[in-house]
Amino acid sequence: MSHGVDFRVLGPFEVAVGGKVLDLGGPQLRALLVLLGIGGGRAVSVAALVGQLWGPHAPHDADRTVRTYVSRLRKYLRPAEEALGGDLIVTRAPGYLLRLEPEVIDAVRFEGLAAAGRQALDAGQPAVAAERLVAALNLWRGPAYDEFSDIASLDAESIRLAQLRQNAVEDRIAANLATGGGRELVAELEALTTAHPGYERLWEQLMLALYRAGRQADALRTFQRARLLLLEESGVEPSLALTVIHRRILAQDKELLAPETGETGPFAAGEDALLGKGDLRTSRQHFEAAYDLAKQAGDGESLARAMLGLSGLWVHEHRTATGIHQMQARLRNALSAVGSESPLALRLRVRLAGEVDYRESRHSEILAVLEETRLANDPVAHAEALSVAHHCLLGPDHGQLRQTLARELIGESARTGRRGDHLMGLVWHTVDLFLAGHPHAERRLGELRQALAEDDFLAAHFVANALEVMLTIRAGRFDEAEKQAQACAELGETVGDADAMGWYGAHLVAIRWYQGRLEEVLPLLDQLVHSSTLSTVDNSYFAARAAAAAVVGDQRKAASSLARLVGSDLAELPRSSTWMVTMNGVAEAAYRLGDADTAARAYELLRPFADLPVMASLAVACFGSAHYPLGVAAMAMGAPERAARHLRTAIQHNLALAHWPAVAVCQERYAEATALQR
Repeated sequence: MSHGVDFRVLGPFEVAVGGKVLDLGGPQLRALLVLLGIGGGRAVSVAALVGQLWGPHAPHDADRTVRTYVSRLRKYLRPAEEALGGDLIVTRAPGYLLRLEPEVIDAVRFEGLAAAGRQALDAGQPAVAAERLVAALNLWRGPAYDEFSDIASLDAESIRLAQLRQNAVEDRIAANLATGGGRELVAELEALTTAHPGYERLWEQLMLALYRAGRQADALRTFQRARLLLLEESGVEPSLALTVIHRRILAQDKELLAPETGETGPFAAGEDALLGKGDLRTSRQHFEAAYDLAKQAGDGESLARAMLGLSGLWVHEHRTATGIHQMQARLRNALSAVGSESPLALRLRVRLAGEVDYRESRHSEILAVLEETRLANDPVAHAEALSVAHHCLLGPDHGQLRQTLARELIGESARTGRRGDHLMGLVWHTVDLFLAGHPHAERRLGELRQALAEDDFLAAHFVANALEVMLTIRAGRFDEAEKQAQACAELGETVGDADAMGWYGAHLVAIRWYQGRLEEVLPLLDQLVHSSTLSTVDNSYFAARAAAAAVVGDQRKAASSLARLVGSDLAELPRSSTWMVTMNGVAEAAYRLGDADTAARAYELLRPFADLPVMASLAVACFGSAHYPLGVAAMAMGAPERAARHLRTAIQHNLALAHWPAVAVCQERYAEATALQR
């Protein structure tokens, strides 16, 4: 969408800027703007405008009235002009020109998506065709130009668009049938054949859907019904195509049954692995092959589809410097290969914005593109943008917004029809509730587990297993948790998740911390701080190493690790998904090193999030209430009374979390803080 401006004619006429619908004045002003809009970027003469608005009964001063209308419209359209950075209605002989990029108009986007869907259908790519055609049809909110039926040119355009819409519906049903659809299409096709009895293609589709639903007799009766209607309405026998499918159903032709798959080749295999099974590793292999084939063939659209697949389910799946820069370069290359008007362009821009924002620990670009997908009414692009935006907002500042995005993704999955979108929405909402310390978090995890039991999705299964490890640690069953953590890491490696080793480290650090054996993981932490598999915004392992080194008395290593984190100011550390764990480690190390200044800065930064649990990444490890590191920092600052208040609160919060090891540690520190007050 161009700067958030949307010119909507597929339903009640609206002009929206940033989602807000503008007041356009009365019927004549609205009609004038629409007439300029269908000019296709060409100037429309004043005489033509007069003729369309008033016909043969135009007032003698109609030319002047048109100019007055234009002046008033310009005032109404000022917000759109500010968004676009220039005049919208331009005086151009012999009249006026509406200066809009074509894709701003929903009818133009519809025609582009519908044509792309038809092209994919003809190319033997029914799944792609269905995706594009659904996106095209979702742009409609009602009859086009309905309020302007008394204007001949707009009435004619309304009829033309309605026919294109009907064609797109039939193409979408054809794509659904080509990917194995049948029973679920019957009700829709019954309604369509009733509304359009002369459309023989609909009768063919209904007969095929009934046959696949195991209703052969109904399919044959449908042919007789269609034949009678055609004879009564038009006096013609059914077409050859309709007659042939009738004969094939009579013969019980097995080829009419649902195909096992609508597409073959590396892209179809990659899409099945990624969106059907959540298998990141296998999908990357297939999409790499698809990318190479598309590059050799010079096929821009296939190149873009392969890159969207290679981007995966999460943001920042490619962690090495080479992987990161290659991914971004490939995404930009794919974007230039398809052009801005391709339906794939918006999805590529979503990915690019997410990858760049995540590495910079920001979210401005992805949230802006998210609004574009909402206005574009492309369910697939919008679902992907919701998930990517959520991943870019994993710091402690955005809990409510994350929950809103997760709930919207669950709802949007009904429109995309992609099971992976529903499961990703469930994963995000489950994680959000744990990060917020919500009492119903485990209930949502149970819902996720039930969905996975019905049909596994490996990427979500890995997250669910990691959450189970966290809960076992909270319960204090450390031996069991360690076995679970090992199995979880092995699943992560199998799936191809970049966080497999990082999450294993988080699990092990939490277990050893609460066992009082943190020194045992110091060699592992020495390796992990420099691991290329860690996220570029993850600093938690430097904090863990600082704390562990301080525990074993290695003052130099502890001070060095802490100094790396502090830099010129702790506030410069990115507010990532591991930020609170990092602050927890900073507070612990600062206390053990007697660094009151660092402790005070950590206290100041962590104080606004006191009532949240300290959790790592997607809630895969929990270190209890944030009041604990605040209490420890207060002790380092020489404020034992304040420390005792925080630690007393931490005990209560940890009881609510059922985090028994954290309760025990807080009680020990509370006793220590109380003793310091004497």
